[in-house]
Amino acid sequence: MIDELQASKSCYFFRQRTPITASAIAALFRAVRRAQTSASNNFFSFSRMPHGEALWSSLCFQFDRTPTFLPGSDSVVDRITGYLLIVEYHGHIAIFKSQIDVTPEFAKRHLERVSPKEVDRGLTSKDSIFDRVRLRNMSLSRFALRSKTLEGDNLQNNVGMASSARFAPLGYSFREAGEHYSTTPRTGRIALRADRAGHIDLVDYACNIIDRIHPRPGRPSSSPFLSAFARPMELSELTAAPSQFAVDSAILKQAIFDDKIIRFVKPDGLGFRELPKAEVDTILDALTAVLAVTIGAAHKLVLSQPTTRAEVGEIAINKKRIALRRLMFPALSQVYVEDTQFGVGADNGRVLLKKFIDEQNAFIVLFNQPQFAYLDGSLYQDDSLVNGGALFLGYLFGNAELAHVVEEKGTFTTGHTMFDNDSTFGTILSTVAHEDNVIVCDDLGDEWADFIGFRTDPSAPRITFYHAKHGDLSLGASPFHVSVGQAIKNLGNLSLPASSMPKKYMRWRRLYTNNRIRTNISRTCRGTPADTQAAVEFCRNAPHTTKRVAIVTSSLSKTAVRQAFLDIAEGAPVDPYFVQLYWLLSSFFAACTEVGAFGCVICQE
Repeated sequence: MIDELQASKSCYFFRQRTPITASAIAALFRAVRRAQTSASNNFFSFSRMPHGEALWSSLCFQFDRTPTFLPGSDSVVDRITGYLLIVEYHGHIAIFKSQIDVTPEFAKRHLERVSPKEVDRGLTSKDSIFDRVRLRNMSLSRFALRSKTLEGDNLQNNVGMASSARFAPLGYSFREAGEHYSTTPRTGRIALRADRAGHIDLVDYACNIIDRIHPRPGRPSSSPFLSAFARPMELSELTAAPSQFAVDSAILKQAIFDDKIIRFVKPDGLGFRELPKAEVDTILDALTAVLAVTIGAAHKLVLSQPTTRAEVGEIAINKKRIALRRLMFPALSQVYVEDTQFGVGADNGRVLLKKFIDEQNAFIVLFNQPQFAYLDGSLYQDDSLVNGGALFLGYLFGNAELAHVVEEKGTFTTGHTMFDNDSTFGTILSTVAHEDNVIVCDDLGDEWADFIGFRTDPSAPRITFYHAKHGDLSLGASPFHVSVGQAIKNLGNLSLPASSMPKKYMRWRRLYTNNRIRTNISRTCRGTPADTQAAVEFCRNAPHTTKRVAIVTSSLSKTAVRQAFLDIAEGAPVDPYFVQLYWLLSSFFAACTEVGAFGCVICQE
């Protein structure tokens, strides 16, 4: 009956972890049959039959299964026919299946997943034409688009590469040399769009794919289309060595001070006391240290201070994740983390801060190859960090006036008629937003942005949301977490929804009040209320209106960012906080692109 088998050319590919024997196949087939109810006699059963350089094994039988839509029924059953076809070839295994599968014990002993990179490089080339791709956003922000699927006759012509590095392809289909393939690299599934085939043709198909994905030196890179995306990687694929470690203190700061979802406590007699801000700041300052990762005794990955080389902790690279084994800062002694939904000392699930950092994956690990980074519990590869950052720098615009800024909003009195010139607010009005015909201040309350600018040039209308920040010059991400979150959260308001505008018009007619001081600064900073309403209507209805979201900050220098990329390209150690900044802002730029807007940062030159 095996000669009557007709199945699609779709199967799962694995590396062979340990050799398969005839007794292993026999044990597998017995276990597969035992797992089913009322198994029939086998329609066919073959063990390790030769075909060229390959060996194939196959099993087919019937069994009873309760319908999924009648889970409580004992009297209604479906009679199911299932089959397995296992192909062994050149250290790889291909499995064709329907209704039955290999057992977990067999998979654990003999199968190892094929690297997604091997699938990409083996299957695709510069001649591949992609018509479907399923993507996952690598953003750390909860506001960013999580995933998307793109379809088109040739996505190379339809997909803007500017934000692609922030997405990882989870599956795709493409055409090449008259054949149409689809694959899910993370699972090893590869399918060819073709007529159903008999078992020998299926074996030949599996061998052909294995020949293509089999690792070999000198293999050309995968399709340029795929190389434009950043891809998550399995830790088992990592060839680089860890070199630096840092706790993601910005996440802790946000959880404590902004979101107020956790607190730090210490034992106090029979109970616990909440730590005041001064003590919390001391702990967080200690956690900002960038630690070196070196190989110590018994091949342990030791964390040490880069200057004193004093050992302060240990990490371990496991099969699925990187674990923080030890972290021994004096400031962390007896510090616990509690959930703020409980009263102080009432959270019986409190954990030591070190354990909390490990469980929440609140740390960054960098490697001696800077294209790799372990963030938020996953390993990623992004080659744009080592190519000079030209694309990233295109989103940064230097403004000389921001070098003279000393405050974000400035000071306020009842006599103020404009924002201070040495504030970020003042600089936006004086130089940054000079192309806008109308500009309003939407700061505080139900704000969409600190300022909203409208350019009403009939040939190039534009709406801009400006988010203002000030801080000391830094290449870290901390100054941007709040502003990026606020910017992404308000992307939907770029459409200027008509239902929200009456309240906005009333608000923009008022004078600006800050900290209970009512100034003489008009919220309509440029133009009149009538001009504002006309600008909103024109920009909303013009089909060619461009939308822009700008974070305006004195805390970043474009020159410093450019130099950081140059240093990385020349092989200098990578600052983990700069990597975090790069990834956070890249997520912001990508989120803007998803809604048809242009995200940018206006900073010091």
